[in-house]
Amino acid sequence: MNQFILNFHGIGLPHAGVDAAERPYWISEDFFASIIDAVLARGDADRIFWTFDDGNRSDLTIGARLLAKHGLTGRFFLLTGRFNDPRYLSPEDAMTLTGMGMMLGLHGRDHIDWRKAPPEQLYAETVVAREALAIATGKAISDVAIPFGAYNRRVISHLKRSGFAHIYTSDGGPSRSNQRVKSRTSVRSDMTMERLMCLIDDRLPLSKRLRRSASTTVRRHLL
Repeated sequence: MNQFILNFHGIGLPHAGVDAAERPYWISEDFFASIIDAVLARGDADRIFWTFDDGNRSDLTIGARLLAKHGLTGRFFLLTGRFNDPRYLSPEDAMTLTGMGMMLGLHGRDHIDWRKAPPEQLYAETVVAREALAIATGKAISDVAIPFGAYNRRVISHLKRSGFAHIYTSDGGPSRSNQRVKSRTSVRSDMTMERLMCLIDDRLPLSKRLRRSASTTVRRHLL
């Protein structure tokens, strides 16, 4: 079965900890609500999945709240190195999410580029951080989302060997439900609803599909 995974990085106004490169990935609460409405109106709730990276508090206060209001669930990928920063989700917040029926995953410890991490740092960012997240929340953690969507063969091989059931990228496009490595489409503030629906339906013009495919190939095989 084909599934389309939408990925979000923040809802509302970005806080001071969000750098300039990440700010375009924050969207307004109204836009997020309108995406939910559009998905439900199309009858797509069974094939559209919702994920959240970076562990910003808006994931709980806005994202999870609106999903739950409509009977939807999402998966929230947290950074253990940000647990003590009030701008981000704490272990208590994570347990609130699971109490709402939401699911948890790992986004690492310190939000670094895993391609550039030496082996011991990569292990700390994934295996050690997974254990820390499991202990902090009392939940087994089986899924991981790669920071920045930046990976190479070494990163993917390490995550598979480390036993992660599902590995989420940011390559865009649909995924199969039985795939271990899953593509997601990151929603940006400069997207229109029309463009987002075209992405979901894979109705982009051929030239744009080719550009997306080429960029994905570079990310997967050349980095």
